[in-house]
Amino acid sequence: MAETRLYSVAALAKLLDVPESTLHYWKNRFDDVLPSVGAGRGKRFRAEAVDIFRTIGRLLGQGFSAADVRTELARSLPINVSPQAVRAVEAAPAAMPAGDAALAMAAHIGSEIARSLVTHLHQHLTPPPAAVPGAAAEALKAELAAVRAENTAMTEKLRLLEAELVRLRKDRRELENYLVDKINALRRDDPAT
Repeated sequence: MAETRLYSVAALAKLLDVPESTLHYWKNRFDDVLPSVGAGRGKRFRAEAVDIFRTIGRLLGQGFSAADVRTELARSLPINVSPQAVRAVEAAPAAMPAGDAALAMAAHIGSEIARSLVTHLHQHLTPPPAAVPGAAAEALKAELAAVRAENTAMTEKLRLLEAELVRLRKDRRELENYLVDKINALRRDDPAT
């Protein structure tokens, strides 16, 4: 039986050991492939979203761009119907026959599919770097290698900064607990209180 539990961003952050701000970024960026219920602060994610969030983190951690992650996810996951499509059907006049409302929704979904296809085809139909003349191609390859090296270095720095931030948060909590204990001890020892 499929798990029916719903997760908030805070619950997912604890489960995945990822900062909530990171999950909010991923949620906003990849909303169309994340199975969810509700909207705004009441949005909750289905159990299958946990694996999708893990996949997003893994792909971004491997240096994929957000566009590349979106492409990878679109290959293996269904795209959610946009809220605009649902609103368009809900806003249809009550006098409209059910068949017309379904046709309106199908037309909207069809336009979303066409937009997605155009985006993917554009990515695949752009001329490859090999079509660039010799010297320019070599310069582009060298620049690409430099950018990849810089990306790797920046990714490592970001990983270290995230680890340092986690350590600082832990130190702050420990210091707060220590100070609260000291204040409580002083209150107990003070005969005036």
